Amino acid sequence: MSNQIRDGPENRDIARMRDEYPSGLHVLLQNESVAYMLDALMDIPGTQFNKSLLAEKAGVSRQSVHTHIPLLENLGIVRTVEGSDPVEYTLDDEDEFVRLLYRLEGLVNSRLDSSVDE
Repeated sequence: MSNQIRDGPENRDIARMRDEYPSGLHVLLQNESVAYMLDALMDIPGTQFNKSLLAEKAGVSRQSVHTHIPLLENLGIVRTVEGSDPVEYTLDDEDEFVRLLYRLEGLVNSRLDSSVDE
Protein backbone atom coordinates (compact mmCIF):
# COMPACT_ATOMS: atom_id res chain seq x y z
CA MET A 1 0.00 0.00 0.00
CA SER A 2 1.45 3.37 -0.94
CA ASN A 3 1.87 6.29 1.46
CA GLN A 4 -0.52 8.30 -0.67
CA ILE A 5 -3.35 5.87 0.11
CA ARG A 6 -2.52 5.58 3.81
CA ASP A 7 -2.25 9.34 4.18
CA GLY A 8 -5.39 10.07 2.16
CA PRO A 9 -8.35 11.94 3.62
CA GLU A 10 -10.53 8.82 3.72
CA ASN A 11 -8.05 6.99 5.91
CA ARG A 12 -7.61 9.98 8.21
CA ASP A 13 -11.39 10.09 8.58
CA ILE A 14 -11.51 6.40 9.43
CA ALA A 15 -8.68 6.75 11.96
CA ARG A 16 -10.41 9.75 13.52
CA MET A 17 -13.65 7.77 13.76
CA ARG A 18 -11.81 4.86 15.42
CA ASP A 19 -10.33 7.30 17.94
CA GLU A 20 -13.71 8.88 18.59
CA TYR A 21 -15.58 5.57 18.89
CA PRO A 22 -12.96 3.04 19.99
CA SER A 23 -13.84 -0.59 20.53
CA GLY A 24 -12.14 -3.76 21.63
CA LEU A 25 -8.37 -3.61 21.84
CA HIS A 26 -8.34 0.01 20.74
CA VAL A 27 -10.03 0.98 24.02
CA LEU A 28 -7.36 -0.85 25.95
CA LEU A 29 -4.37 0.31 23.94
CA GLN A 30 -5.37 3.77 22.74
CA ASN A 31 -3.30 5.37 25.48
CA GLU A 32 0.37 4.48 25.76
CA SER A 33 0.23 4.83 29.55
CA VAL A 34 -2.26 1.96 29.79
CA ALA A 35 0.11 -0.33 27.88
CA TYR A 36 2.96 0.61 30.26
CA MET A 37 0.68 0.02 33.25
CA LEU A 38 -0.38 -3.41 31.97
CA ASP A 39 3.24 -4.37 31.35
CA ALA A 40 4.19 -3.32 34.89
CA LEU A 41 1.21 -5.09 36.45
CA MET A 42 2.13 -8.36 34.80
CA ASP A 43 5.59 -8.07 36.38
CA ILE A 44 4.16 -7.75 39.91
CA PRO A 45 1.42 -10.39 40.25
CA GLY A 46 0.09 -10.81 43.77
CA THR A 47 1.53 -7.47 44.88
CA GLN A 48 -0.66 -4.90 46.56
CA PHE A 49 0.04 -1.44 45.21
CA ASN A 50 -1.19 2.10 45.38
CA LYS A 51 -1.35 4.52 42.46
CA SER A 52 2.07 5.96 43.25
CA LEU A 53 3.78 2.56 43.20
CA LEU A 54 2.09 1.60 39.93
CA ALA A 55 3.13 4.93 38.41
CA GLU A 56 6.72 4.27 39.50
CA LYS A 57 6.79 0.68 38.22
CA ALA A 58 5.15 1.65 34.91
CA GLY A 59 7.20 4.79 34.33
CA VAL A 60 4.09 6.95 33.94
CA SER A 61 2.71 9.87 35.91
CA ARG A 62 0.50 9.36 38.94
CA GLN A 63 -2.13 11.37 37.05
CA SER A 64 -2.06 8.78 34.23
CA VAL A 65 -2.64 6.00 36.75
CA HIS A 66 -5.45 8.00 38.37
CA THR A 67 -7.03 8.53 34.94
CA HIS A 68 -6.74 4.94 33.70
CA ILE A 69 -7.14 2.74 36.79
CA PRO A 70 -10.96 2.86 36.47
CA LEU A 71 -10.67 1.26 33.01
CA LEU A 72 -8.51 -1.52 34.42
CA GLU A 73 -10.98 -2.01 37.28
CA ASN A 74 -13.97 -2.07 34.91
CA LEU A 75 -12.26 -4.71 32.79
CA GLY A 76 -11.51 -6.81 35.88
CA ILE A 77 -7.75 -6.56 35.44
CA VAL A 78 -7.21 -4.94 38.82
CA ARG A 79 -9.37 -4.92 41.91
CA THR A 80 -9.44 -2.85 45.04
CA VAL A 81 -8.04 -4.57 48.12
CA GLU A 82 -10.92 -4.70 50.59
CA GLY A 83 -10.33 -2.73 53.78
CA SER A 84 -7.22 -0.96 52.50
CA ASP A 85 -6.89 2.64 53.63
CA PRO A 86 -5.50 4.39 51.72
CA VAL A 87 -6.86 2.44 48.77
CA GLU A 88 -4.62 -0.26 47.37
CA TYR A 89 -5.10 -2.48 44.34
CA THR A 90 -3.95 -5.86 43.13
CA LEU A 91 -3.81 -7.60 39.77
CA ASP A 92 -6.73 -10.02 39.63
CA ASP A 93 -4.88 -13.18 38.60
CA GLU A 94 -8.13 -15.16 38.69
CA ASP A 95 -9.82 -13.01 36.06
CA GLU A 96 -10.15 -14.48 32.57
CA PHE A 97 -8.90 -11.24 31.02
CA VAL A 98 -5.66 -11.38 33.04
CA ARG A 99 -5.12 -15.05 32.16
CA LEU A 100 -5.58 -14.16 28.49
CA LEU A 101 -3.10 -11.29 28.81
CA TYR A 102 -0.51 -13.70 30.22
CA ARG A 103 -1.17 -16.12 27.35
CA LEU A 104 -0.89 -13.32 24.81
CA GLU A 105 2.35 -12.10 26.37
CA GLY A 106 3.76 -15.63 26.27
CA LEU A 107 2.74 -16.09 22.65
CA VAL A 108 4.26 -12.77 21.58
CA ASN A 109 7.47 -13.49 23.47
CA SER A 110 7.80 -17.00 22.02
CA ARG A 111 7.27 -15.76 18.48
CA LEU A 112 9.70 -12.89 18.96
CA ASP A 113 12.26 -15.29 20.42
CA SER A 114 11.88 -17.70 17.50
CA SER A 115 12.22 -14.88 14.95
CA VAL A 116 15.45 -13.74 16.63
CA ASP A 117 16.86 -17.27 16.34
CA GLU A 118 16.36 -17.30 12.56
